[in-house]
Amino acid sequence: MYSAFWLWAIAQALLLPNWVAGFAGLIGFGILYFGRVAKEERMMLETFRDSYRVYMERTGRIFPSIR
Repeated sequence: MYSAFWLWAIAQALLLPNWVAGFAGLIGFGILYFGRVAKEERMMLETFRDSYRVYMERTGRIFPSIR
């Protein structure tokens, strides 16, 4: 979900003819992402403990790892 929003925000910044509006979406989502992901990961670690740590090692944080 977050990788799709990152791609959308980057595309908006590049495609909108108004640079202020384009980069406002990118900055807005960046603030939301960095303010929220740490809390979500902390909650997941508290709930799922070691199984979530193993999951974190296997997957990418923003974009999925290809193995």
